[in-house]
This record gives sequence, C-alpha cells and structure tokens, in this order.
Amino acid sequence: MDQWRRGNAIVTGAGSGIGAATTLELLRHGVNVIGLDVQSEKLEQLANSLEDDLKTATSTPKDNNLNNQQGIFYPKTCDITDEQAVQDVFDWVNAELGGVSVLVNNAGIIMRSSLLDGTLKDWTFFMNINVLAQCVCSREAYRSMSKNNINGHIIQINSICGHSITPYYAHKMYNASKTAITVLCEGLRHELSLVNSKIKVTSISPGSVDNTDIFNTAKFRPSSQVVSSRPALIPEDVAAMVITTLKTPPRVEIAELIVIPTGSTIQSHGNPLPVNLSDK
Repeated sequence: MDQWRRGNAIVTGAGSGIGAATTLELLRHGVNVIGLDVQSEKLEQLANSLEDDLKTATSTPKDNNLNNQQGIFYPKTCDITDEQAVQDVFDWVNAELGGVSVLVNNAGIIMRSSLLDGTLKDWTFFMNINVLAQCVCSREAYRSMSKNNINGHIIQINSICGHSITPYYAHKMYNASKTAITVLCEGLRHELSLVNSKIKVTSISPGSVDNTDIFNTAKFRPSSQVVSSRPALIPEDVAAMVITTLKTPPRVEIAELIVIPTGSTIQSHGNPLPVNLSDK
C-alpha cells in the first residue's frame, strides 16, 4: 500500500455499510479519503466515529498535519446523480489535494420494481444511481488522474448479480444495473488501453452482504426470499478486498474479484422462485 500512502481516494456512498468500512480501511493504510454521501448526517456520524483514532479534516487541507501515519477524512455531501456536484468535488480535490489516486464507486441502491408493472420513474431513478452516476465518477477520476500524471485505480463495487440472474421477484432491474457495470468495467479497461493509460480498473462482486442501511423504506427493502437465513458477508469483508486489489504491484491488474460467503454459490437457483404475494 506504500504507493497509495498520502494519496487521495474518493469513496462514494461513504456514510454507511461497505462505503464506511472501506473508508476506515483506507484511512488506516495512510490514504486520505474524500467521502461522498447524499446524507450529510451519516457522514457526520462517520466522522465522529473516527475522531478517537483517526485524524479528521476540520479546516483547509494545508492546515492539517500530514505527519500522521493515518489518512485524513474529508466528508463531502454530494448527490452523485448531479453531474455538476460531482465535477465540483473532483475540481476541489485537484485544486486542494493534487488529484485523485483511487476511486471506489460504491454508492448504489436496491429497489424492488417489477418488469411487468414497474414505472419508468422508478427505473430511471434506479439506473441514474446504479449506472450513469458510476460512469460520471469514473470519467472524472480518469480526467483527474490524467491531469495530475497519476497511475490510479478505479474500483467498482459490483455484485454477483452482475454475473448471474437472481430468481427473486422484482429484482431484475437490479440485475440489469449490475450486469451493465460488469460490461462497463471491461469497456473502461478497453478505452484506457487505447490511450496507453496505466490506470487500473477492478470490479469487486460480493455475494449477499449484511447491510440493512440501504433498505430504508418498504420499496427499497428486499423481499423475504432475499433476507433468509443464508450466509452473508459483512461490509468489512468487502473493504478487505478493496485493500487486496490496491496491494497488487503495478504490473498486475485484478479485473474481476468475486467474493461470496463460505458455503454459498454464485448462482443461487436454476429456476424462478414462486412469488409470495406479500413480497409484491
């Protein structure tokens, strides 16, 4: 991790779950983290939880003591579906911190919306967050890394749903969004190779993760079929995989990393499960 020490990582959806766990691990390894989240209160809670053992930025970057072995946390409230807001954050990092070294595209939602009776409004909202916002952040990371001559790393928190079809009712749009990320990661690697860039792109696809923070309403809550007694990872497991990919030498690029709970499989079932009307 020495190559990233004192570098700057942008983590989206940093306020809770995988984003918060990843933020903490990066800070522990000496990487400064610009944590983005649309919910300012979650960023504030995270910053408060870091105060005991990690230095939190409370003023301008130039006023912070960089002799600390751990990284500095810069919380930024940002709606990643707002292109200008995203660009403003990257501009700030370029001007104040010298550019982005690592992007962890973690923000995303799970929402039940059937292909048979869902609404265009829901589908558009879904894809804006899970796909298009990820593309904007990746584009801005590339621009920052190129401008500052940084051979950086773009890490996408994907899902095994990007590699298999979930049998769960009304989860196919989530399937589609994660499959799109799988394709776009390979497409990004292809375009980077065409411009002779040394920027790495990694897709990390976890299986079931115990992270209830993203299910804040009935619409966003998974069906009872999903929240069964099956084994699940914890956010810290996924954060550890982020560190694993960053520890690779410059000549090595982990393109895809699938991590699942012990005792589970990538493909859950061969056939669709029967629909429980209470799950609609």
